[in-house]
Amino acid sequence: MFRFWIFILVLFVNLQAKIPKDTLIIAVENEISRINPAYSEDHDVLINLIFSGLVYFDQDMNLKPDLAKSWKISKNGLVYDIFLRDDVLWHDGVKFSAQDVKFSIDAFKNSKNNSPLYVNFDNVKKIEIINPYHIKITLFEPYPAFLDALSIGILPKHLLENKDLNTASFNEHPIGTGAYKFVEWKKGEYVKLEANDKFYRAKVKTPKLIIKHIFDPLIASMELKNGTIDAALIDNSLLNIFKNNPKFKILREKSVDYRALMFNLNNEFLKDVRVRKALNYAVDRESIVKNLLHGYGMVAFHPLQNSWANPKHFNSFNYDALKAEKLLLDAGFTKNKDGIFQKNGKELKFQIYAMSNDPLRVSLAGILQSEFRKIGVLTQIVAKPAGSFDYSKADSFVIGWGSPFDPDFHTFRVFESSQDSDLNEQGWNFGHYHNKKVDDSLFRARNTFDLNERKKYYKEFIDALYDDPPFIFLVYLDFALVYDAKIKGIESRILGHHGVGFTSNIYEWVKL
Repeated sequence: MFRFWIFILVLFVNLQAKIPKDTLIIAVENEISRINPAYSEDHDVLINLIFSGLVYFDQDMNLKPDLAKSWKISKNGLVYDIFLRDDVLWHDGVKFSAQDVKFSIDAFKNSKNNSPLYVNFDNVKKIEIINPYHIKITLFEPYPAFLDALSIGILPKHLLENKDLNTASFNEHPIGTGAYKFVEWKKGEYVKLEANDKFYRAKVKTPKLIIKHIFDPLIASMELKNGTIDAALIDNSLLNIFKNNPKFKILREKSVDYRALMFNLNNEFLKDVRVRKALNYAVDRESIVKNLLHGYGMVAFHPLQNSWANPKHFNSFNYDALKAEKLLLDAGFTKNKDGIFQKNGKELKFQIYAMSNDPLRVSLAGILQSEFRKIGVLTQIVAKPAGSFDYSKADSFVIGWGSPFDPDFHTFRVFESSQDSDLNEQGWNFGHYHNKKVDDSLFRARNTFDLNERKKYYKEFIDALYDDPPFIFLVYLDFALVYDAKIKGIESRILGHHGVGFTSNIYEWVKL
């Protein structure tokens, strides 16, 4: 293995070439399968660069007009009058209009398109085009997250009408209204883009942009060090390579991205709430933040800690091994001669799945295995590549979620009963978690505009998760953006899942 990395290092050094001043090369961790907003609720880097939404979030996460100039919301929260810009062109020169907005929303909510966005748009009752730059959208029920949902990229009707969105060639040759135009996609390696000289919001400062797909954090750090990329999110364990080096700058960015152990409630042991509570008490989260994250993060107890919906006070599972063991004894387990809890002749044992190509998740699985063994619970770690196993069939799974947008995102689809992946192919409730209090609080929170009421309902949701835990919430991640010191214009913001959002103002980046 050592020789392999020496070979890789030498190869990178030999291939090192100076990046032209008019070009930025940015490394990202994940590669999407379709460059189409309909299939990217997380606002993937490429989606944000190529497409525009009706609104966007500035660096302080304030909602701003984008393709929309302004909007009016009726007092009952059901009717949205949206007034659109009349100076926007698609990258192929066709003029943008309300027809594109109606087509996009209809596409997102159409079950035939299998879009994960449907849950944000299935509340749309009617869409009326008043004129080419005025559209009226009527909802069945108030939905305060609707404006946030409208930040997703709008699709061109003239290119996708009567096409199968799932398989359209557009997905590999996208045309949007965003800051950058698509040029070339070499799958598994990179996407080339060029500046949209007709971008309506601002002048794009760097003419050429390459998004390079590098999943391995060590390889990303080597490429950055050797000058073959300009910027990347770098694993905190590798930051010493760049500290005190005047050629680089490091920007620490907070995120809403949490890691947790998802329980599968179909498992004979994990369906018992006392077992799930015991396992929650068995984990020393503070130690994980200190020793695994090197302080680059914070302890997680619920999914909305970095949201305005985070209550001032909430119950939490603090590390208490004795309490964990007592709960298992109360659940009818006893320890055998090997110190392992068992019940009805069966040892308390289950599998922990983790993505093998994600070192952090594999490390977390190892820590959990060790913590559980200390109290007398056995686990087997199963590390497989992302997408190679069915998350909904695993006994447990090291999962990650988190959205910087409205708290309805990454809560409703993850925890609400109708989003059980066995009942709904687009649902993200892979652990088959069903809790009436959770369902009621999430529905109430998503159907009222009263902020204090919403806070109250999210507090009830968080309390219900504590009483009946579907996860062991572990840590929230901070991200380190390392970049060439010559680049100016980079601004910090709170990041989403997998660090999405670090390139949100990239059209303002320039290499001096």
